[in-house]
This record gives sequence, structure tokens and C-alpha cells, in this order.
Amino acid sequence: MEWIQGLDHDILLYIAQHVRQDWLTPIVTLITSLGNAGAIWLVIAFVLVIRPRTRRCGIAMLLALLLGLLIGNLAIKNIVARPRPFRTYTDIIPLVSPGDLYSFPSGHTLSSFCAATACFGFYKKPGIACGVLAVLIGLSRLYVGVHYPTDVLCGALLGIVLGWISVWIVNQIGDQMHFRRMKY
Repeated sequence: MEWIQGLDHDILLYIAQHVRQDWLTPIVTLITSLGNAGAIWLVIAFVLVIRPRTRRCGIAMLLALLLGLLIGNLAIKNIVARPRPFRTYTDIIPLVSPGDLYSFPSGHTLSSFCAATACFGFYKKPGIACGVLAVLIGLSRLYVGVHYPTDVLCGALLGIVLGWISVWIVNQIGDQMHFRRMKY
């Protein structure tokens, strides 16, 4: 376990020393802010819910975001209680305020992959676009120094799983409701 934490630190230190650039920092901080409280994903999901044709997708995105909040941010993050990188290593300087004490899993990455996967479950091309944004948000959390690589990786994996579970649940409920309407 120590070698993983050492590798996490080495990657973050490399990013801080070699990848961070004055011209790039405002762009990356903007990207990372898109994931604040899952706001961009909530807006997209609500827009999809309004339109009857895309309602299932929007509901799946909202369900995935709710599951991510409950399982990732409220349960796992508080059980694992992994301190943020800059609280453990003085050579990691955060570029943004993290909002909470713990880093595992990355909530920004988790919510992004929850929503992107749910979108992909219904619409491939928009889902891929959401996936690209999810990857950028996840990588931005490393750049700004508030998450370890394993926080981001596990947030992405959990988000993918919860996204697919949400798609399955929404399809099951939607199919049953459609069947009941046809029956009468």
C-alpha cells in the first residue's frame, strides 16, 4: 500500500513541477469548476428530463448522481477518510479550495463518470462527448493538486458502475410501466 501512495505522490509532484503552466492553469481551473457539486451534470440531466424523448436518459443521470453522492461522497469518503494530498505532503500546493477534508474517491470524477456513463447508456455520441468532459474534469483534479491519481481512478470506476446500474434500473422501470400501459 505504501508503494501506491508513493507512486501517487510522485505523479502529483511531476504534474506540479512539469505540467503546470501559467497559461494552462486558468483553463484547467475552469474545467475543474464545471464539476463543482456536479452542477454541469445536474443542468444537463434536468434539460433531458424536460423533453419526453430524452426523459429516461435524464432520469438515469439524476439517479446515478444521487447514488454517487450517497455511496461515494457520504459513505466511502467518510469511511476511508484519506487526507487530501496537500495535507500529507508539503510539496503539493493546491490551486483551488477542495471544499472538504477527504480525497477518496474524487467526487468531481465520480459524478462526472456517473452522468457520462448514464448518458452513454442511452445516446452514444453525446455520451462520448460527456465522457471526454468527465476525463478532463478527472485529470483537472490532479493538476490542481486536490486528489491523488488513485482517487480519480477509483472515482471513475465507481462512476461507471453506478452509471450502468442507473441505466439498468431506469430501463427496467420504464419497460414495466410501458408494459402496464399496453396491457389495459
